[in-house]
Amino acid sequence: MQNPISTNREEEVYIDPACLRPGLFVRLNLGWVSHPFLFNQFRISSEAQVRQIQALGLARIAYLPGRSIATPLAAPQAPVEQPPAAMPETATDASGTAQAADTAHDANEKSAQAQRIAEQRARINRCERRYTEAAGQIRSVMNALFGSSEKSVATARALVGSIVDGFTDSGELVIHLMNEKISDETAYFHVLNVMILSLLLGRELKLPPEVLRLLGEGALFHDIGKSRIPDAVLRNDARNRHEEEFFRLHTLYGREIARELGNIAPAACDVIESHHETMDGKGYPRNLKGTDIPLLARIVAIANRYDNLCNPLLTQTAMTPAEALTHMFRDEASAWDKVMLQHFIRLLGVYPPGSLVQLSNGNTALVVAVDHADLLRPSVMIYDPSIPKSEALVIDLSEEPDVQIDLVLKPRDLERPVLDYLAPRRRMSYFHSTRRQ
Repeated sequence: MQNPISTNREEEVYIDPACLRPGLFVRLNLGWVSHPFLFNQFRISSEAQVRQIQALGLARIAYLPGRSIATPLAAPQAPVEQPPAAMPETATDASGTAQAADTAHDANEKSAQAQRIAEQRARINRCERRYTEAAGQIRSVMNALFGSSEKSVATARALVGSIVDGFTDSGELVIHLMNEKISDETAYFHVLNVMILSLLLGRELKLPPEVLRLLGEGALFHDIGKSRIPDAVLRNDARNRHEEEFFRLHTLYGREIARELGNIAPAACDVIESHHETMDGKGYPRNLKGTDIPLLARIVAIANRYDNLCNPLLTQTAMTPAEALTHMFRDEASAWDKVMLQHFIRLLGVYPPGSLVQLSNGNTALVVAVDHADLLRPSVMIYDPSIPKSEALVIDLSEEPDVQIDLVLKPRDLERPVLDYLAPRRRMSYFHSTRRQ
């Protein structure tokens, strides 16, 4: 069994601050507000950084030989004690002025860092508010569907339309990982997930707005047939053959319900019935094959499968986002439209939201947002025990060119304090925003 990754697993050596030089990888055992740097651990890149660290007044500094590309300077010899010499007044003034200037520069740098982090957090909060509003609308639609179908379908179309209208050609999309507390508050996170992911994939495929609206309607109602399946069957992760056959009827029940409601678009009805069909003909309910499966149903099938892999009934069997995409591409390739799946993988990025990663500066982080403008540099939440979990740093790596992602981690790779701090989501829920909202 692989040993868990610990933030302290690498050898630390303590040295005199006078031994610092560029190329040493250091760890500052201070609170984030107590130093001018963005991270508590990093490789020193300049003499200016050496002076900034020395100005912190620490008696010793931890450095990590394994991450350093230089060795410390020789420790200074203890000076022979001399009687204190009188310092010229002008020199004292000059030194004091320089120190004050350095202090002011450090304060300005930390203030700018804090401002960038605050702006990033504000963007996330705005996205979460929109997600909450969308979840509330879906709840209203589903609760009123059979009593006031015309009004409910109109509300659903308005919701889909508002999301589609936000997909401007000029706006680069950012896919956000939603706060777990928010997704736990609604029973409709799967519906919202599938709808959002389907619409994002449809946009990636350059479907026109009128087709995206039909796609969103189908995705929103794709599971309405489950209303005729008992909870004992729906929530059973080990269904026997007869229970599985009953469960699979939800696609046909959904088509029946859509027909009874009478005002759901025909293309959306195709999605409701066919979102479990697969390209190899092994899906259900009609074992359709290849392009016999309606195009919009092929899109929803991919989004639905991905969400089910990340959010199964038994949370302990959940795959990480990267594992789910790899599984679909490597082990289930024959089931999905190849072009659509490739676009879906590109959509979620090299590091999908929800991925645990290790950064080049040694920090462990959780990917919380992926920007299509730069798929290799997502926004991440940093593990830093010196900062309260509720105030964890969220860093946009596109604004930090000196820091990259080194590797993707699995929850089992990490020690419990790191997992508890980052709290990888038991449920992966997504929403979207534009790059600059």
